[in-house]
Amino acid sequence: MGEPTHIALLAKRFAMTFMVLLVAAGCDAHLSDANLREVRPDMTTKEVESILGQPKKVDIQPESSEVKTLPVTRYVYEQNGRQVVLKFVGDRLATGGVEGAFEASSPAPSPKASSQP
Repeated sequence: MGEPTHIALLAKRFAMTFMVLLVAAGCDAHLSDANLREVRPDMTTKEVESILGQPKKVDIQPESSEVKTLPVTRYVYEQNGRQVVLKFVGDRLATGGVEGAFEASSPAPSPKASSQP
């Protein structure tokens, strides 16, 4: 009678491990250039997180004491050795505030040789 319980316990552990792996694998599934293109200037940090998920790193520059400015926050996302940085001013994505890509782009064209002697 102990054997079915042991098999049931192993099956339960396998199912739990499988579910954890599925969740972990899905965490970066939304880090694609297609999803990055959905991100628009003036989106809030929460709106961006709903598309890309939580960033790997958050850097915050506090307000300047000399000049009244909004805090600047940088969200850093990483995937497969590639990095994307999003810059927020206050709680809004800055215009031109996206640097990088998640997917390798096509190779840059090689410079043309000069025709001058």
